[in-house]
Amino acid sequence: MRAPVVFAVWFLAPSMPALAQTPQTLMSVYAVSVAANEVTVRAPASACRRKSDFTAAVLRREPQSMVLFAPKHAQSCGAATPGHVDLTYSLEELGLKPGEAFILGNPLVAEP
Repeated sequence: MRAPVVFAVWFLAPSMPALAQTPQTLMSVYAVSVAANEVTVRAPASACRRKSDFTAAVLRREPQSMVLFAPKHAQSCGAATPGHVDLTYSLEELGLKPGEAFILGNPLVAEP
């Protein structure tokens, strides 16, 4: 059974230096799914296709944490290309507990 996920569009916060480069680094995502011990984000394909090309940051706020995903080097990723890439992170990697609700900070867009 998948856990519920709350979605929100969030502007980059200065308290998140890993993602607070420019608004362009906040990538749109096509989907997010949450399983018992992992989160998978479906992002537009580009030259960046490996999980190691991306970073995730968690902003701890009450009542829920916010998770943001971004390419590490947006300029080297280039423009979106047809297709998508699925990035899977364990809850442990994100510092989340099983069943913990969080807000997705990335904008959601329809997959072309």
